[in-house]
Amino acid sequence: MERRSEQRYKLNAEAEVTYGNNTINAKALEISKHGIKIESAEPIEPGTKVETVLFLKEPERISGEVKWVIAEPGQEKVIYKIGIGFIADSI
Repeated sequence: MERRSEQRYKLNAEAEVTYGNNTINAKALEISKHGIKIESAEPIEPGTKVETVLFLKEPERISGEVKWVIAEPGQEKVIYKIGIGFIADSI
């Protein structure tokens, strides 16, 4: 049974996530009114504040906070699915 209260939209966009002195490349997989799901080769700790740039037709910059991280085994290495909740002022 689906517990989500809002529509998710599939994405296939490159993204850049910055937190502290770190910047990682990621892929945006889904977006909703309140957050985004990305895929990365590196995990980010839940609770971390991040700045995400989505490379769409025009780059979109979004502020958020990591809500969850799931490690999934890939063919060659672990891939991390990361849920980022948007900070209201950024949208």
